Amino acid sequence: MTSKGARLVAALLVFGVALATPLAVLPEAALWLEPSGGAVYALTESGRAWRILENGSAEPLGDGWAPNFLLSCGERVYGVRTDKTLAEVAGTVRAKIPVSPTARPACGPGGRIYGVSPDGRMLYAFGPGLQKVAEASALALPDAEPVWLETRDRALLALLTRPTDRYPHGVLGDGLEAGGIALFDPETLEKLVEYRLSPPFVFEQRRVLPAGKNRLIATRSSEETGAGVVLFEFQGGALEPAQTARPLGRAFRWLNAFAATPSRVYAIRTPHLGGPLEVYRLPDLKARAFDLGLTNHRIGSRNLDLAVRLGSTPEGDLLVAPSFDQNELRVVVCGSACRLRETHGLAGALSSNLAALASENGWRVYAADASGNVYVFPIGR
Repeated sequence: MTSKGARLVAALLVFGVALATPLAVLPEAALWLEPSGGAVYALTESGRAWRILENGSAEPLGDGWAPNFLLSCGERVYGVRTDKTLAEVAGTVRAKIPVSPTARPACGPGGRIYGVSPDGRMLYAFGPGLQKVAEASALALPDAEPVWLETRDRALLALLTRPTDRYPHGVLGDGLEAGGIALFDPETLEKLVEYRLSPPFVFEQRRVLPAGKNRLIATRSSEETGAGVVLFEFQGGALEPAQTARPLGRAFRWLNAFAATPSRVYAIRTPHLGGPLEVYRLPDLKARAFDLGLTNHRIGSRNLDLAVRLGSTPEGDLLVAPSFDQNELRVVVCGSACRLRETHGLAGALSSNLAALASENGWRVYAADASGNVYVFPIGR
């Protein structure tokens, strides 16, 4: 750690929470962290990429990156350049066709990468050397993130489609939301099925959440209902809603569902107002709320990764999310109820996503703050 970092954290307390010692201190705030291969890669607000080793040394990897996300796939880490080309962060490999700088691609088997075009109309598959190996019409949101849905036979790609401006909330950075969900064959990119919403509803999210085999969670909104959670099932070649939770009931009120298992969905309701954490039981979507002072979103931001589910412990599921002021990380355990287990203070407001890796005795959670500090927090089981 640098002398600057040591001065920041030496014996300081904020409201009784000890400030953590940074792993490294960068000259500006990191917006995205991506652990890979024994290092953590950082993308800062000016579009510079860094590689940070476990000893705290930070190596700059060049400028010119769109300051949104990084992607670890196989042994390599990728980003999108400001010219909208997908490229290896620590290498020279670059794709020849543009992709959306706001839609984080998906990593697939064999290091294949799936991303959408800048306007969302096309879905691409990139193979070795970032050569395009397949493409298909997608009509996706320009910032839609492909995710994997495990079915009983194979894995499919799920993508939010049919951009629409019929719900003018704009909580995720623009006036477009999705009007559909489509599933694609990952080999051919053939569109296998698509579910389309009828007005006035939209899917107010940038990705769906897998919730076990053949199940997806989506956030559906309208001016009449506000946001609500919907469970979709893929059965017999069709994708249909199976259960709907009670919506928030007020226009322009949103919830950010951030994790799902076959038995539960975790969301923070009205994250811009301080919660609460909601836990939905599957498959009936009955909800319980816990006021723990959490958030997992900044209004107008496309970053949906401010909170993370680490995994299961003997006490229940372990979650990490920032406090409402984003000056600390709160570790929450959800068994029969949800409670605060521990807190970790930051020297400034959280500036990045939360990234997690499993370790021998638990997990390592990576975070960055507005002061340029990059942290790693060991979280035990």
